[in-house]
Amino acid sequence: MRESVDTVRLPSLSCRARPPQVLLGVGAVLLVSAAAAVASVHGGIAVRVLLVVLAGAATWFSVRAARGGLRSSEEVLAACAAALAVAGASQSGPALDGDPVTALVLTAGFLVLHRVAPTTAAWPLVAWAAAQLAVLRALELVPDALHTELYLCVALVGLGITLFGRRVVGRLALVTTGPWWLAGVVGGSSSAWADDGGRQWLSAALMVAAGFGLLLARLREPLEPLLGPPRLVPVVAGVVAGAAVTGAFSSLGPLSMTLTGYAGVLLANLGAAYLEGWRRGLFLPVALAAGIVMTALCLVQLLAGQRWAQLSLLLLLTAIPTALVTLRRPEDRPVALPTAIGCLAGAVLLALPDGWLGLGAAAALLTVIYGAAMALGSGLDASSRRATSHAAALCAVAAVLVLVVDRQRGPLALGLAVLGLCTLGWAWRTGRPPVTAHDEESSRTAWHAGAAQLVLAGWVFAAWVGLAAVEWYSLPAAAGLLIGAGPQLTSGASWPTWGPGLLVAAVPSTVLAITTSNGTRAVWVLVVAAGVLVLGARTGVRAPLMVGAGTVLALALGFSVRALPWPLAAALVVGAVLLAVGVRRERSPVDGFGRRLADLR
Repeated sequence: MRESVDTVRLPSLSCRARPPQVLLGVGAVLLVSAAAAVASVHGGIAVRVLLVVLAGAATWFSVRAARGGLRSSEEVLAACAAALAVAGASQSGPALDGDPVTALVLTAGFLVLHRVAPTTAAWPLVAWAAAQLAVLRALELVPDALHTELYLCVALVGLGITLFGRRVVGRLALVTTGPWWLAGVVGGSSSAWADDGGRQWLSAALMVAAGFGLLLARLREPLEPLLGPPRLVPVVAGVVAGAAVTGAFSSLGPLSMTLTGYAGVLLANLGAAYLEGWRRGLFLPVALAAGIVMTALCLVQLLAGQRWAQLSLLLLLTAIPTALVTLRRPEDRPVALPTAIGCLAGAVLLALPDGWLGLGAAAALLTVIYGAAMALGSGLDASSRRATSHAAALCAVAAVLVLVVDRQRGPLALGLAVLGLCTLGWAWRTGRPPVTAHDEESSRTAWHAGAAQLVLAGWVFAAWVGLAAVEWYSLPAAAGLLIGAGPQLTSGASWPTWGPGLLVAAVPSTVLAITTSNGTRAVWVLVVAAGVLVLGARTGVRAPLMVGAGTVLALALGFSVRALPWPLAAALVVGAVLLAVGVRRERSPVDGFGRRLADLR
């Protein structure tokens, strides 16, 4: 069954060919082969005239066959006529080193025959072949510097034939145009980047035209099988055009490179924002490829030249159209919004080497970018939030590093505090119900990160002011633990949420109050512990109640033990240990603890 289907869809040559067509093919091969052999062996004017006469006869019969509706005969005879004419017009056969004028005359003659017999597909094809032969023969007459432009011109003519010719003519013209197009693009890629008295502009214009022609060829349905995947031709056309334009404008200096890079950004972003329907499918890959190539090449040149100010300006301008894509295309926000954030941050950092911004101003701008990114991203969908948070995190790290390099503890503490508040705002907004499991995990991570930033801000501030008391470090850590618990403080179990923070706040101060006999610290610890005790009892939360009570008892016992002479204090401690051991062993007797005294030996 499979074989029958394949046979119907792709009939073999034996099923399609007829005996007259076989006879025509064999006869044409024999005639042309014999003529070529005679021309190459004997040569001479007589042989050439004979071949031209035979070519004229074949042409006449081909025209008659075309008017009589003999399609196979007209095509085969036209091909024979073309081969005989080329052999007869050449001194030693159809060599590449012959006279280009003869090939041009043949091209004109074949075009006239195409007008006489428009149904014959061979005439435009042999005219195109003769024109290529003329170009090849004329290469020695053209300066080497113009070979690239010549290749591109031939490629443009071939693309024109591809676009407007018949199905078979277009396909064969495209196949034969490919080598010219590749040679022209390869050569144009180097000449467009050479500052050669305006020659780069001609090369760039021809490369853009070649890319556009290839893109138009993609619109013809008969040519689709020859052009590969749907996106291949648009991407290739965009890369070729973008590289050519960038190369030409790079000869005008750094400002021109900056504007060219920005033009690439506009091209890519405006195409992504405004193209719709079939135009989006065809032209968006072109715009993206050309824009990315233009921007990337300009960035590389500016980096190589250490043009930091121009790089900063380019990134700043890049963020504007990228933000436009974010507004118009919600589906592109996971890429567009982080890109805009990264461009703004990069613009700020690249403004530092040339002194456009100081370290403090750069850190402030990075902090503002972080806050704006967190405020905008927290209201977006899950994928956009995730990508935005990653980009914003890089801004926060950059801001902190800039402040560390600046060696200013006060601004560093302030910056960390602002970053922490922005992070907590993100955590609160993204953690509001209804939330998914991933959103809940992301919100919990943000609570921890914001708390850590606030703790670091408190420690840096304490070190900057010169505060040496342990509470200036333990209390920020305790507050960070409580803040990091987030909404679980009101809804979760008390010990995992309240316990760590309260213990970190209470234990260091209590131990120091007892061991150093610091009356002021002891009073404050006692007052705060009593307040926490009452608050825990009032709200019915176990951890504050137990920590507050334990702190008060520890203070009482500690100061009581310190007030006693050391033998009595030792007796008190030993007695307490013995009581504890006795109670435990009465509950769980082992070995001798379970027997009577009389039973002991």
